[in-house]
This record gives sequence, C-alpha cells and structure tokens, in this order.
Amino acid sequence: MIFGDLSYSQWAAFVLVLLRCSALILTLPFFNSTNIPDLAKAGLCLSLAILLTPVVPVDAERFPSRTWDFALLAGAEVIIGAILGLAVNILLTSVRIMGQLIGFQMGFAVANVIDPVGGEQISVLSQFSFLMAILTLFAVNGHHFFFKALADSFSLLPVGKVAFTKDLFEQMMLISGEMFSLAVRLGAPVIGALLFTQVSMGVLAKTVPQMNILMVGFPITISVGLIFLSLSMLVMIPMLGELFSNMGPMLIGLIKAM
Repeated sequence: MIFGDLSYSQWAAFVLVLLRCSALILTLPFFNSTNIPDLAKAGLCLSLAILLTPVVPVDAERFPSRTWDFALLAGAEVIIGAILGLAVNILLTSVRIMGQLIGFQMGFAVANVIDPVGGEQISVLSQFSFLMAILTLFAVNGHHFFFKALADSFSLLPVGKVAFTKDLFEQMMLISGEMFSLAVRLGAPVIGALLFTQVSMGVLAKTVPQMNILMVGFPITISVGLIFLSLSMLVMIPMLGELFSNMGPMLIGLIKAM
C-alpha cells in the first residue's frame, strides 16, 4: 500500500478500518494493559489496518463528503470495535467476580493489590483468577478468535454500514447476565466448601463457647479455601477453555445483530 497514491475513498476506508481495529485492541483484555507501551499498541493497530484495508469491501458511495457526517461515521466504527471488546471484557469480569466472592469468604477482602492491567486495586484472589484466565485464553489461542472476528466483521458489517438494532442490545444484556451466572458456576465448589466451613464454625461456637472461634476460624477458612481452590482448578480451566473457544461465534453473533 502506497499512501501517496490513495484516493479520498481509499483514505477514508483506511481511517475507518483503523478506528475499528484500534477500538477493539484498546478494549481487549491484556492488550489494553498499561504495562504495554502505547507505541506497541499503536503499531499493532496500524499493522492490522494496513493488512485489512486492501481486502475489506468498500462502498465509496457511503462515505459522506461533509466533515461532520464523516465524524459520525467514524464514531460508529469506534463503537463497533468497542462493543466487541466490551463483550470479551464482560465475560472475563466473571472470573474477577468469582475471585472476589471466594476472597471475601476466606477473609481476604482487605488484602488488595494493584492490578497491572487496569491500574485499580483488586483483591489478591481476583488478580490470581484473572491471570489464570488470561493464561488459559492464550493457551487455547483465544486471541486468534479476536482477530478473526475483526476480519470477518468487515465482511458481515462493511465499512460505512452501521445499524444498532434491538437484537444487539438484547445480546449484550444476555452476555451481562451470563457474567454473574458464570462467576457462580466457576466458584461453586470453593464457595460451597467455605459455606459449610463457616456453618460448622458457627455450630462449634455454640457448642464450645470457651473456644476462641475467631482465632481458630481464620486459619481453617483460609486453608479450606486454598485447598478447594487448587482442586477446583481441574474443573475451572477446562470450563474457561470451552468458554474462550466459543467466543468466536459469540462475537460473530454480535456483529450480525448490528
């Protein structure tokens, strides 16, 4: 691609493709980390735009001549990429919610660390669960589904053709609801074990009032939580792998709903 020989419609198509790619990359987990240099993110977005622009279908008649109309079209392209990245972030947030629930029951609610991805403070187990999910994502080549969905989006939703339908909002609501149910399903073994442990501690406090249940309960709860968390990894990781493997069709469904 020689930039000096491009016409107005080709330049407009390149800018719109670049905006959609940038919005997706900057909202995807791991890729939006503050630890990744901004120059690397910009280079990745620019590389994707250069590779995709010559092969995406372009209808030059859809490109407005007025600056304000083109700005609205550019904003729509940013929203498309951001919606795809937001859907992935919503599903990965379920892993953080699971870690937050487990950490609260184990007594780790005040043990916070700085998240290197988002920069905010989150609990230790939330950070651990999120890093485990990211490693699983790359292990099953889940990041390939992002780029494939991005490339397919230009065929299913050409540049300059945008329509936000009712089906899109319904699917986003379903994905948001799935976030909470998935968090409970992933953490059910640990949450259940900790619940029975706390009930047992309550019964023990009533039957043996001389025992300082507060001092005894903390190490027991932490030990039970860590043991069942390590054992439940055998179930969590395959569930996450299946979830990330089905992420490609989910993103394609969102694109078709637009």
